Amino acid sequence: MPARKLTVGAHASEAGGGCHPILAAPPTGWPQLAMGEWSLARSGWTDRHPFDELNYVLEGRLVVECDGEVLEAGPGETIQVFAGSAAHYHAPERARMIYVYGPNPNGEPSEYLGDPPADG
Repeated sequence: MPARKLTVGAHASEAGGGCHPILAAPPTGWPQLAMGEWSLARSGWTDRHPFDELNYVLEGRLVVECDGEVLEAGPGETIQVFAGSAAHYHAPERARMIYVYGPNPNGEPSEYLGDPPADG
C-alpha cells in the first residue's frame, strides 16, 4: 500500500486550545491508532477510556493522577494511561500535548467522570 498525505486544519495552539484530531477516532470505532493535539490552560478533568492512551507533552506541564499516583510530564516526556483506568488530567498553567489512542474497533465509549480527581 502506498504512503498517503493527510491534511489537517489549525493546530490546537493556533485554534486557541482544546482538541484537534490528526487521525480521527470516530464514534463507530477505529482498528488502528488514533491521534491528535490537545491543550489545557489552568484546567482539567477526569475520564476513563476503553483503550490505552499516550500523552506526549510538547509545551508546558501536564499532571496526571491515576490509581493513586501523581505523574508530571514536561516537554519531551510521555505519560501512558492504560485502558479502563480513571485518570485526572490537569495543567497548572498551560500544556500542549499529542495524544495517541490504542485501537478501539468496536467504538466502545469513553466515560467523562467530572472535574475532581478520581478516587483510585
